[in-house]
Amino acid sequence: YSGADIAVVCREALLRPIRRLGSATHFKRVPNPKPDGPRQLWLVCSPGDPDAEELTLDKIKSDELCEPPVSMSDMLAALATQKPTVGEADLLAQKKFTQEFGQEGS
Repeated sequence: YSGADIAVVCREALLRPIRRLGSATHFKRVPNPKPDGPRQLWLVCSPGDPDAEELTLDKIKSDELCEPPVSMSDMLAALATQKPTVGEADLLAQKKFTQEFGQEGS
């Protein structure tokens, strides 16, 4: 993976929780960890959660939404969908160049 490939994977992983928010049908109230703002926030949850309330994102005020965290499963799913743009031949050419000219090209 190139640096640009890694940036694409990270961006994809960051968007996965946002996409879940858009299709969510159930949320639950959780305490706000920050001292300012509302005392409770809405967190996306499973319909089977005992505290779940049927609700859609458009019914929640933006300052009352608990941003879902990016999980390892988000990272792994993003990695599975984004393929490297650097091939084995590119890596061998880079290695040969580094051996001939050094790390800095001198």
